[in-house]
Amino acid sequence: MGAAIAVAYGAAAPSALAAPTPRSDEWWFRAWSVQDKVWPLSKGTGTTVALIDTGVNAKLPELSGAVLPGLDTAGGRTDGRVDFDGQGHGTAMAALIAGRGGGTTGFTGLAPEAKILPVRLVDHSEGDWTSAISQGIKYAVDHGVKVVNMSIGQQAFQCPQELQDAIAYAIQHNVVLVAAAGNAGPTSNAPEIPARCPGVLTIGAVTKESKAWSGSVPHGYVTLAAPGAQMGAVGKDGTYYPDSRGTSGAAALTSAAIALIRARNPSMPGRTVVQRLIATAMRIGDKKWSPKTGYGVILVRGAMDPVNYPVPANAPNPVYDAFDKWKASTYRAPSSPPTAAKPKANQPSGIGTSTIIAGGAAVVLVVGGLVAGVLLVSRRRGLDRTPHS
Repeated sequence: MGAAIAVAYGAAAPSALAAPTPRSDEWWFRAWSVQDKVWPLSKGTGTTVALIDTGVNAKLPELSGAVLPGLDTAGGRTDGRVDFDGQGHGTAMAALIAGRGGGTTGFTGLAPEAKILPVRLVDHSEGDWTSAISQGIKYAVDHGVKVVNMSIGQQAFQCPQELQDAIAYAIQHNVVLVAAAGNAGPTSNAPEIPARCPGVLTIGAVTKESKAWSGSVPHGYVTLAAPGAQMGAVGKDGTYYPDSRGTSGAAALTSAAIALIRARNPSMPGRTVVQRLIATAMRIGDKKWSPKTGYGVILVRGAMDPVNYPVPANAPNPVYDAFDKWKASTYRAPSSPPTAAKPKANQPSGIGTSTIIAGGAAVVLVVGGLVAGVLLVSRRRGLDRTPHS
């Protein structure tokens, strides 16, 4: 049965390129036996991850050759080069996904041969954020990505139709969408978009000890978890921050894992990728599901290898079940693709994200959620001159 599955999916040959050496504090490499068991099968060659975030500083040596021309919904660039990052959040996520090593940090991504397609978002307060995400998803799908990473969040009690239509467009084109569950904030743990939208794989965070990170927001739509605490991060100027935590990083590592899976199994449908991630996950505790960690911590080696880790065709797939239910009950094909509102040129980026990064004496706090995120960042700007990351 396993061999038949592998033939059907058409497993790709592993890359022959030499891999960079992860830093010693990138503990998830050891936890997942990446160098010994994962990279011999796939390093992400031939896959592209869309990063809908604050932009990416593509000039960093750690990201040399990893970043493609992208889309800037925030204005300021129209030539497809989204190689700058006002806050640093997107740069940190790009390094987690596809860092090449090198530079002053030597930071290595989980999928070091994958490419990053950046989509820089308009500021919450300066434009139509939902339309910008929707347009970013459509742009990414039309440019051949395999997975869309959204380590971002805005409080919302329902998924806007425009955004849900964009998600449907991606799923129809066999693209997997990943979102951060969000971080516990000082105001509330209200549900967020895009995490709550049907069809999105939502990720919580765990610690080195494979325990739920205390700041990971619990919700009924959390599906899986990944490392997201006690982590290092690369700032927008190449500064290394040794202690970061947040569901943003967990989502980025999950997107990188999906890039590895899809590079190894190029004909495996996105539905099957998500189904396998759920079926092969490591359960936490004695419960089948938890509101913080979903069905457990992703195990990259098992999910990417249908030969040695077969999964029944009828295994649960709540992410796509929710999407199918929405589609059957409410979906109407949009008359035209999702479009973004006209961006305003040269506006600063202040989107709500889901990472906390501590570096030295300065602490930069950015939480998932419009109100908490924007207010906290604004207050910090008056006190903290350290580059945001």
